[in-house]
Amino acid sequence: MGDNFPNDQSDTGRLPDLEDMLAMQRELQKEYTGQDPVTLSPEGKMEYIRSQSLALTDEIHEVLAETGWKPWASSNHINLEAYKGEMVDAWHFFMNMMLVVGMTSEELATGYDEKQKLNWKRIKDGYTGLKKCPKCKRSYDDPATKCSPDPEGSEAFWCSEERAYDNRSHYASDMNGYETS
Repeated sequence: MGDNFPNDQSDTGRLPDLEDMLAMQRELQKEYTGQDPVTLSPEGKMEYIRSQSLALTDEIHEVLAETGWKPWASSNHINLEAYKGEMVDAWHFFMNMMLVVGMTSEELATGYDEKQKLNWKRIKDGYTGLKKCPKCKRSYDDPATKCSPDPEGSEAFWCSEERAYDNRSHYASDMNGYETS
């Protein structure tokens, strides 16, 4: 191994694939934080997701800072190497968020493929982004969403939380028709 890092591929002459990168990142997190993100308690996972989300958001802001993004300024520059470096930093935190929920490289690739197909369908169908569940704000055509609008066109809808909501009266009932508030 190049520098004796776990999963280092530098002496093999090949770059790590996504599966390798996830394994390398897991080892890095175990060494850096003293904890395995995969085995955290539910509370630990929530805190980890919060901190990694904030870190990822900050890295994306750092990516943006390497460009002339301001519409009121005349610069249209991209500090290419710094931009790429910030993208790599962001990738670390993205992988951490995959690790904490046990997401595999195959799940990412499958999800990406499915989302590509959906996005192409949306382009073909003239997607407006307006047909969303008013409760959870997810698009009705998203496969992960169990929500659906009332087929009769009223303001009622079913949310993935398995409760029926009526926007007119704010009445809520569970799937069995029992009133809940």
